[in-house]
Parts: sequence; structure tokens; C-alpha cells
Amino acid sequence: MPLASSWFSAQLPFPSVHIRRQDVRPGDYPHQNLEKGRRMDAGAAKYLEENVGGVLAKALAEMTVVQPKDGVDFLSKWLAQYAELEEAKTVKAQVEQDLAKMRAQTREKLAAKEAERQTKQAEVQKLEALYTGLFEKFNSEETVFEDKFWQELVTVAQSTAGASAVYLGVLEQGEEGSEITGPHISYEYASKGSEWMTEKVLPEGKGVTWGALTENPAEESFKEMCLWKPPSVEPVVETEDGAEPEKPSSPYYPVSVECVTDVASMHYFHMTRLGAYLAIPLVYQSYYNGDAYADAKTYEEEKKAEAIRRAEEEAARQAAIDAGEEVPEAGEPPEEKPLTMRGTDVKMVLCLDTLGTNTAFEEGNAMKILELAKACSQCKSKTEFKQVDNQVLSVIDETHRNEIDEKVVEVADQVEQGFMEQLEAEQAEAEDELKKELIQKKFAFLKALQVAKEMHQLIGGLTSWVYTTSDVMNVVAALAYFAGYSKKDIYPRRKSTMDWQKLKTLLNDPLVLLEKVVKKEVEGPKKDVPPEHLHNFILQMASPAEMDAEKAKEISPAFQLLYNLVQAGCAYRNADLELRKAEFNKKKEEAGEEYEGPALEDLDDDFKETA
Repeated sequence: MPLASSWFSAQLPFPSVHIRRQDVRPGDYPHQNLEKGRRMDAGAAKYLEENVGGVLAKALAEMTVVQPKDGVDFLSKWLAQYAELEEAKTVKAQVEQDLAKMRAQTREKLAAKEAERQTKQAEVQKLEALYTGLFEKFNSEETVFEDKFWQELVTVAQSTAGASAVYLGVLEQGEEGSEITGPHISYEYASKGSEWMTEKVLPEGKGVTWGALTENPAEESFKEMCLWKPPSVEPVVETEDGAEPEKPSSPYYPVSVECVTDVASMHYFHMTRLGAYLAIPLVYQSYYNGDAYADAKTYEEEKKAEAIRRAEEEAARQAAIDAGEEVPEAGEPPEEKPLTMRGTDVKMVLCLDTLGTNTAFEEGNAMKILELAKACSQCKSKTEFKQVDNQVLSVIDETHRNEIDEKVVEVADQVEQGFMEQLEAEQAEAEDELKKELIQKKFAFLKALQVAKEMHQLIGGLTSWVYTTSDVMNVVAALAYFAGYSKKDIYPRRKSTMDWQKLKTLLNDPLVLLEKVVKKEVEGPKKDVPPEHLHNFILQMASPAEMDAEKAKEISPAFQLLYNLVQAGCAYRNADLELRKAEFNKKKEEAGEEYEGPALEDLDDDFKETA
């Protein structure tokens, strides 16, 4: 092939330039025209070489092999076939290129779908893990229920059900003097973006949610109340006679509404939007009450007494054996009875909606939320049961109590010795008995405050209590008022009665409370103070009937520290009021009828109730 190509190139004539005679005079061939011609011939040759030279070389080489009779015909057919083959190659290359592109696009789409599938699968697994994790935590015997679990329940319920919003409400009976006096559902927890629901309440009789908190509703009222009877997941008890067993029933049923606009009695806190609604009852037995505490205390004291009695009997029996006496075999100990407590129902409702999305809840997801709510209520109830019993055990532990009593006395003695010299020095400078009384009360207060600070960890231990009496709460609240806390800090929202779960948060870090007491100005006039910060109000709250230092000590050494402190503070304030009142009366008496100063009650708000 190279030889044929070279041969063709050698034999290929250059394009001739036809020069007319009349255009050229004899002897007239300009040099530049010759150069131009040569450049044109070289360019044409190059063009032909690059575009047809190779093809013609192949054709001529083939021709030399075949040696056809009609060379022109052979050459034309060969060139036509060659052109078809080249065109076919071009088309094939384009097709292969298009196919490769389509394959690449298909691979990309498949990869994107697979990535999307894996993402969705990972999301499903993540949601399932969240649900399973919380469900297993609720069912674990080791779990101690915490208030933060309520928010976890709301979050997991929203992700599991695919709800737009989830909010958890509790049934409150209402109180005289509170914001709402009648029964209502107060929403305490809400999913992200729906926090505004925690400012809302649902009065009794409004909406359909109340159906979820109706115990043992009549069968004929299910449709009217939008109640849903889910398939039972509880074990079925088999009967001996082979009859069809009855499925255990629940006293409370969920409310389920597929489309909220189809139910005229629906109550909206915001604008009406399309979607579904689900209200899951969450009812548990609470043991944070006096009856349960009394039951646990009686049980543990009897159990302790029985253990002491049996220990004494065994010691006497062993002594008889050691003395060589015949002693009958010890009998089997009586079977220990389980602890039972009187609980009270706490009714809550877990509400879910898809408002704004117009989608319904899947029954399978609704069942999962229902089971999660049941597990949550059981966990909460079991935790309260254990906490009440543990509190009783700590209170009746006399050995530990005696150790604490000794420690408190030791610290009190050390603090008193530290103040003694300064107390004596200030009293020596006092001019009258009222001033000496004030100084004495001041140092008694400083002593009680210092002892409390030294024993702040003991005071912090009161937060482990889950129940206490109203007398104890009044004393703690009085100290908080003395330190300057407001009603909002002490009372649960929308309530006019105190709750220990709220109040004890002030003791989470006792030093914070005690530092506020340190900074409080006890002496001097007070003007425009809230009623709960007045001296008489605090004193009355800090002095429950039949409460004294010994009674406070019986309740708890830690509580005694708080009681002593608030009593010392009130005595200090009272001594200051008495001194300033005596000074005022003396000044007024000396001025006689010419006295034109302010009245006593105008000098200090604390004088208004005593004037």
C-alpha cells in the first residue's frame, strides 16, 4: 500500500496553468506570477493529498491487483462502495456513541435510584431505631422515668406516625383562684414548630379529644365520639370449655378522625386545615400522694419490725443452743407480702395531626404509637412506685439519720464559735435592749445561714423526695419568698396550689438559693414589694401549725436546716421592725403635736399590717 500511494503521488500531474497567447508578450514572464503559480500548485497538491490522495491510492492499488478491463467503471464503483462503507462506519460510530451515552445515563439513573432507596431505607431504619430504642427503654426494669422522656415521646411519635404536629396534654381539674377553674386539658409538651400549643388549654366539652379520656364509653357512642377500637395486642386468655375467649378490653380508647373537616365538633386552635387527627389516651397510676406514702411507710416499718423480731428470736435460740438446751427447729419464715400502695389516676392524652398535608395515619403506625404510650405510662407508674418506697426507706434509716444529726451538731458548734467574738463585741456597743435583741437575732440568722451553706449537699438530697406534706412545701416556699423569688418561680403554671415536683427544683443547687438569701437586705424599709414578700405573709407561711425545730428534725435533718434558717430570718426582720417602730414612736412622742412627718405605715410596707 505505501508503494502504491507513492506511485500515485509521483504520477499525479500538477494542475496546469493555461496561459493565453494574447496575455503574454514575448519575453514577458513576471517573477512574481511564477512564484504565485508555484504556491497555488503546492497548495492544490496538499489539498488533494489530504482529502483524496489516500483514497485514490487504495483504489489504484486495488485496481492493479484486479486489473479490470474498464478501469473507469471499476474505479467509480469502488469509490461508491468505499463512500458507503465510510458512511456506515460514521453511522455505526454515532450509534455506538449514542448507546454509550444512553448506557451512562441509565447507570446514573439507576445509581440515583439506588442512592435514594438507600437513603429512604436508612431513614426508615433510623426512625425504627428511635422507636425501638424508646420502647425498650420504657420496658426496661432499670429505667428511671425522667421528665425529659415526655418530650422524647412527642418527638418519636411524630417521626413514627409522620405527623405534622404532636402535643401532649394532661387533664387538670382546675382550682379556685387559678386561671381556669373548671376541668381542662393543659398542653405541656409539643413537637418542634408547634411550641405555641403549650400556651393553650382545651376546656371540658370542647372538641373530640375528651373522648380519649372517657372511661368505659358506651358502645353506641363510639361513632359519635369518633372513637377507634384498635385490634387487641394483649394476650388472649383461653377458656376451659373451648368457648371463644374474650379479648381483654381497655377502659380508654383512641380518638381517630380521617378528615377533620368531616367532623363538625372538631375544635381548632388555629385556622382550619385539611388533615387527620389522632388522640391516644395515656393514663397511669401515680403514687406521689399521701396515701401511697403512708402505705409504703407502714409496710416498711412492719417489715423492719418483723426482721428485728426474728433476729432477736434467732439470737435467743442460738444462746439456748450454746447453753446446751434442747431447742426446736426454727420454723420457715412467713411468706413476705408484696408492697401495695393506693395510687391515683393521672390522665394524659397524646395528640397527633396531619393538618396542612391532608394525609391519613396508617393503622400500623397508630398501633405503634398506642403501644409506645402504654409502655410510657407503665414505666412512669413503676418509677413512682419505686421512688416512694425508696424515700420511705431513707427516712426510716435510723443509723444514717443519727450520723447526719451528729454532723449537723458538729458543724453548728464550729459556726457558732466562729461568730461568738464578733457577737459579743457588737452587743457590748449596743445602747439599749432592742438593739441588743436585733444583734442577737442577726447573728442567729447568720449562723443558720452558714450552717445551711456548709451542709448544702444534705439539703440538695431533698430533691430525691417525690412526695412531701403541704407543711414542708410551705416552709420551703417561705424561704424562697424571703430570698426574693416570685410566685412564678414557686407555683406550677395555671395553678394556685403548690406542687413538690415544681418547688423542689429550687433545691437542685441549694447554694444558688442560699446566695440569694445572703444578698437579701433584712434590715431597713421596704416599699412597693409584692404581697408575698411582706414579713407577715412569709412568717405565717413559714410557721405551720404544730411545727417547731424538733418536729422539723423528725421530718428530716435537711428540712430542719431550712426551717431554722427561715425562722431565724423572720426573727431578724421582726427585731428590726420593732427597733425602728420604737425609734419612730420616740421621735413622734418627742415632737408631740408639732410632728408633721410621715405615718409609720408609710415608711415601710411591713408596718401596714401591724399598724
